[in-house]
Amino acid sequence: MSSVITTKIILRLFNEGSAFTIDDIFNFFKKDEQRDVKIAIARLKYEESIKRKQNYEGSVLISLSEKGKLRALNMIFKKFDNRKERWDGKWRMVSFDIPDVCAKGRKALAYRLRAGGFYKIQESLFLYPYNCEKEIKALARLFKIEKYICFGLLESIDDQDKLIHHFKLG
Repeated sequence: MSSVITTKIILRLFNEGSAFTIDDIFNFFKKDEQRDVKIAIARLKYEESIKRKQNYEGSVLISLSEKGKLRALNMIFKKFDNRKERWDGKWRMVSFDIPDVCAKGRKALAYRLRAGGFYKIQESLFLYPYNCEKEIKALARLFKIEKYICFGLLESIDDQDKLIHHFKLG
């Protein structure tokens, strides 16, 4: 049960994009889950996935560390391959030309795009049918490769029927 709570904490911190007090985090969960929340917070702190900081009022704020952000993005990209939402008819294009000095970031991006089910058009050009800009930009920021990535929204693309079939949209 604690791993489910850990996942919920990480994703909540990532999606909200801000720090929360420990009380706020406890308030996200039911009373009978409080013990598991306490264990999850301790584990996340031990794993260095969260940062704790005292604010000016004296309460403790919790936010994701860089390691925690990467963990959240990994969770999100794994779920991308199973999205079942209604398609808006537009394609999200991710293109990149990342130099060798940023090879770690390039490999991280390409790996997560493949793991997320993005369709590889060319070596550094991927398409996806659902909104993913926030996650792509967060990953780029994390690896400091924002200036090497181009994100686009396309109304149509050649051989679109093949993509519709690939993503099971039609």
